[in-house]
This record gives sequence, C-alpha cells and structure tokens, in this order.
Amino acid sequence: MLKLQVLLLLMVPFGLVALYHHLSYATSRPHTLAGRPRGSSLPKIGLHSDSGALKHTEEALSSLASESAAATKAADEPLGEPGAEDDDSQAADEEAADKVVAEEEEDVEQPAAKPKQQKPTGTAAVAGQLAQATVGAAAGEDVAAAYPAPTLSSTRLLDGSENYLPVPDAESADPSDLRWRASIPDACNPPADAASAPLDSPAPTLPAGCVCPSGRRPYHTILTAQVSTYQRWQTLIFYHHFKKQQRLHPCTEMVGFTRLLASNNGGPDDLMQLMPTVAVPQLGFDKTRGFQVINRPWTVLQFLGMPEFAQRITESYVYIAETDHLLLHDIPNRATPKLNVAFFFPYMSPVPTEQATVVKRYYDGNHLTVQPVGPSPAIVHVDNLKKLTPLWYQLSVDLKADGAADRAFGWVLEMWGYSIACARVGVKHYVWQQIQIEPSSTWHQNVSAENPYIYHYTFGVEYSIDGIPMVGAVGEWSLDKRHYFGAPPPRKLDEPPACAQECAWTWWRLFNEATAALGDVYPAQSGGNLRSFNPAAAQSDSDVGKLGRAITRTGPWVVDGKKGPILFHSMGRVSGALGQGTWSVTGELTISLNLCGHSTLTFDSSETPTKFTVGSAGALRLRASALGAAGALDAIWTSSRDPKWQSSDVDHVGVKRLLGTGPWAWAGISTMAFFDHGVLVTPWGHGTYVPDREAADVVLLTFAGIVHRVTTHECHKFTSVRASDGNKVEGWIQLGGGSPGSKCHQQW
Repeated sequence: MLKLQVLLLLMVPFGLVALYHHLSYATSRPHTLAGRPRGSSLPKIGLHSDSGALKHTEEALSSLASESAAATKAADEPLGEPGAEDDDSQAADEEAADKVVAEEEEDVEQPAAKPKQQKPTGTAAVAGQLAQATVGAAAGEDVAAAYPAPTLSSTRLLDGSENYLPVPDAESADPSDLRWRASIPDACNPPADAASAPLDSPAPTLPAGCVCPSGRRPYHTILTAQVSTYQRWQTLIFYHHFKKQQRLHPCTEMVGFTRLLASNNGGPDDLMQLMPTVAVPQLGFDKTRGFQVINRPWTVLQFLGMPEFAQRITESYVYIAETDHLLLHDIPNRATPKLNVAFFFPYMSPVPTEQATVVKRYYDGNHLTVQPVGPSPAIVHVDNLKKLTPLWYQLSVDLKADGAADRAFGWVLEMWGYSIACARVGVKHYVWQQIQIEPSSTWHQNVSAENPYIYHYTFGVEYSIDGIPMVGAVGEWSLDKRHYFGAPPPRKLDEPPACAQECAWTWWRLFNEATAALGDVYPAQSGGNLRSFNPAAAQSDSDVGKLGRAITRTGPWVVDGKKGPILFHSMGRVSGALGQGTWSVTGELTISLNLCGHSTLTFDSSETPTKFTVGSAGALRLRASALGAAGALDAIWTSSRDPKWQSSDVDHVGVKRLLGTGPWAWAGISTMAFFDHGVLVTPWGHGTYVPDREAADVVLLTFAGIVHRVTTHECHKFTSVRASDGNKVEGWIQLGGGSPGSKCHQQW
C-alpha cells in the first residue's frame, strides 16, 4: 500500500505539468515497428552537412534492419557483472554501438593500456586510492579511465529506479572524484571584474602563477538550438552565464563551446558572429510530426559525422545543454568512460502502467532498469555519445510515429528515446540531482538549499501581486518563457512580489543581469512585462474603499438564502462553492463580480453591508431563483460570533494577518476564512477565533470542539498546534487550481 501511495504522489507533478502545458510508463515478445525490428543494431553511418544528409542517413539506418536479433538482455544486474545468460539482441545493439566507436578510432594511435589495479576491499579504501591517483595524475590525464566499474547505489531514485556511481563514495559529502576542486590554489582566483566582462571578451586565461591541480577533466558544451525568436533570446542569456562561469573559475572543466543549430537547409543566423556555431539542416515534418525536439538527436547525429566535430571537440567529454539552462556555478565533470551523468526527471518513470507498456515494447530487458533520465543536462564521454546517438535518433522518430507511445510520453518523448537507447546499448547513468533544479510555484522554490549547478526554467513561476503562489493559473506576476514565443522578454523584468519564494528572485536576478551585460546585443523590441498577463484585481487594500473593506470583513454570503457560500477576500479575491474568482469596486454600493461570468452586485450599505441584489444577467449565472434576487449574510454563520471578541482585536498583529484575507487552506484543505467578531469559516463547519492578548502574533481557534493555537507569520502562512495533543499543521493562502468559477457546472 505504501508503494502505491508513493507512486500516486509521484504522478502528481506529471499530471500538473501535462495539464499546464496542454499536452497529452517481465519481458515482452519481439515487436516490429515502422519497418524496423526493435532489437536492430546500428553500424557506422556516413554523415554530411549538406541538405541531402537526412536521406543519406535514413537509407543507412534502413539497410540495417536485417542485422538484429529478436530479443534484448534483461538489464537487472549491476553494470560490469554479466548475468548467466546474455540475450543476443542487446548484445547485438551493444556490439554494433561499440563497432561505431571502434571504426571511427581505428586510425588513431591509442596509448598503452594501464595495468589493472587490484580491487580494494572497501569504499574508504577505494576512495583513498582514487584520491591519491588523482593527485599523482599527469596533466591532461583522464583519471576516470582507472576508476573501478560503476557500482550500483544502495539508494534508489524516488520511483525505485536504479542509480550507478562513478566512484564508490560519490554520494558522500566529500566524494573522491571532486576532491581535486578543493585544492585549487589561491593564485587561480579570478580578477575582481571577471563577472562583468562583455560577451565578446576574449577567452579567459589562467591568472599569473595559477597551476590547476591534477584530476581536472575538461569537457565541451554542446548547446542544441533551433532558429526561432524563442530560442534566440534564451541562447543569449545562456551564453552570458556560460562565459561568466568560465571567467569566475579559471580551472573549470567547462572549456569548449559549440552551439549546434538546426536551421532551414543548414543556413546561418546572426548569432554565429557572437558564438561558435555549427548549423545542420533541420528535419522535415515527415520525421518530427510537428515535435521539433527530435531535431536534438538529429543534429547531434549529423554533427558526429562532420569534420567539424573532430576539429572542435578536442575534449573527451561533452555536456549537452539546453537554451533554458541558467548556469549558477561551473559544473564539475563526474562522468567516466563507462558512465554518463544525468538528471532524474520526476515526470519520467518506467513504473506506471501506461509508460511501462510502451517501454516494454521497445526494450526487451527488465523495463524497470530503463533510467528516468533525458539527454540534457547530461555529461557524456564522446565514445558513449557515438554509441547511443544513432539509436536515440531512430527511437525518437519511431516513438513519435507510434500513437500509443506519443500519448504516453507526450512532451518528454524524445527524452524517452534517449533513455531507452542507453538501455539498449548498455550505457548507464550516475543520476546526480544536484546538477540542476526545476523550480515552479509549487516545488523546488528554495534554490540555495539544494545548491544546484543549473537553474532549468522549464516551468513558469506564477505569483499573486502580494506573493502567493498561483497554482495552475497565470500569475498576476508571471515569469514564464512561454509568454515570449513571438518577442523576447523586456530587458528589465518587473521585480517579484516581496513574498515570492527564492526561485522567482533567482531567475529574475540572473535574467536582468544578463540583459544588462548584453547591452545592445539583446533585442530592443520586446513582449509584455511580468505584471501584464493577468493584471491583479486590486493592487492593495487601499484601492477598494469602504465597501471593499467591509465585504471582506463580513461573511459568508448566500444567494436566495441557501446557495453559497460566497467569501470575499482582500486583494479582489472571491472563493466558495463555485470556485475562485475576482471582484472589484465599481461604485459606492456596487461591485463587479467575476465568478461564473460577470455579475454586478449592489449592496445596502458601504460600511455595514448585510445584503445585496444581483443584476439580471448575474442572477442567471449565479442561478438565483428570480431576476434581481437578493444575497445576504448567512445567519447560521454570523450568529456564531465569539463572545470574547473585542472591537480593538482588529488591531492585533495576528488578527490583521488573517482578517479578511484568504482563501486559506489548513494542511492543504480549503477553504478557511476569518471575519469580524471572531467568525471562522472552516471545511468542518463554523468556528470562532480570538487573539492571544499575551502574544502579538498568536490567535486561538476553536472548531469541531477542539482548540488550536495558531502562530501567524508574514507572507500569508501560519503554524497551528492542537491544544489536546500538540499535533502541528501548516496553513497558507491557496490560489489557483483552475479558471475563475471553475466549479460553475456544480449544483449549489
């Protein structure tokens, strides 16, 4: 039962993401799809940079369909420990992939093989030997070549998937493969102005007297991109922070850079003058079916066969980057010749049935050993890149053509193409969660606590104007890259609300820093700023006048004496049985209500309102029994005032933080509302509250016969402790979850 609960919780982010983006997880019998057996092997493919490359590559791939076996190896054993029975199909995939690398390197003189080291007896012993070997390594030597075979971690990923370690102590606080970074001498500290150098500044050089320690293993950054306004501005922001991290870290392993551009007929664009770029003809609709991300494996596949690859990629490793990566630090190289480094995506998993069904049709091994990772961010040895890329590309095309796979995998389909390809050619990953963070308004908001290397802004960050996360809705302050398909964001983004979480401030700061440094390189023409996509109904309580302040301090309200409740909250918010909406004052006695459509409510008083009438159209929308029907305070609730309430209690700090605000959620359960005279609305019936007059920020709540001591906090949160047993829960204002009036179809 516990495993089922974990899996259900695991799927919540995927469901939210799928909804938000409007986009649609033992052994199986051999399966043939798109004319190519799943176990087919791939030889070396001749690649060209001209417009005929696609046809040439596809002919080469098609000619190999007959070379494969029918089944693949069950991959449920630790890497480097073969099972008793090797399956012919996966062996064929791996042999063919190895042949690609061998053929490309057959003319290259190889260094003499090192004598095998005797395996130490424990993790500490291995770590000590690795650290000692690193210190004694020659300059430029890849110390990872002498690492022991990757070991299976005893810690599983969130969904139960396997993880492999480059060194036995990789998950410790002081892993041996990163120890060299602690010995970088002070002479290698960057100059004071390193972070502010312009984009076209020359490549950084080592400071005088700086000698980087041994153990450093440089890699080449490949930024995959397409010709579009959307990716152009992202590319500029990425490249600024890439260059900045290089300047700040003279001994960084993040050395070379190439933008790999998919363009019409492989044509150039204007950014080629600013950054090293290789252009490749983009795929046609017959291969992408409108899913342009398939251009990523395609461009990598093309690049591998071009002379420019050998000329540019002089490093043994590559980091595959995306344009929406913000580099917070220089990324250390933790990959090895035997192990890639990647990130676990919670919205990918081979466990749920829908995904598992598809994975098992494309991989004959144990489907649970297909790691939930994608090709970016990933650090990969060049040999591994050559082994897996042909199949990565072909699987991406095949999966998109497969209706069931397309529905199951959605917008992460090409990432599944990569992970299944890796499983089929025998490439495992060290899943390193610190490599990146993917914040949103609901998760991973505290960036510094996770200390990542990359901020991936794949999700929007949505807040109300007073800093409350808006879930599943466009925020009153909305930082989302998808607003800027047709025009880049303004050079200076609107500052986040004071109560917004750290992720909003981090993204805002890094963006504004980059645009300021880019100067005229960044486009002058731009889209709307962050407060323009869903303007707030009210900027502050001072905007609403006497009537607005009065209706937020009284309630709940009902229509026709029974239909409700309707709860008016500060900042122009309304909630209740019909969902959430907005309101604004339009006259001395009138408000405009946006809930199940637009309605006009006219109250009987601006200071002590007790009833209202609904305009004719509004009466229909609110399903009143007659046109012009009346609404009124619900007497059942308003009669439950707390007798201990005093008129001066409205000035108590804790009461001020609660009175008229909302809608509140108690441990995620909504709705709670706090009104004048100690009237408390809860999901469990009416209650009361009074301030603790001995503590400025504490109020005492009573509902369902139980007393709770509630400590209020700034930024719309509280902590409640139950008096009877000390049970503690958190409370917060909860916004979003649908469009205004999202429950209009429901009966009152």
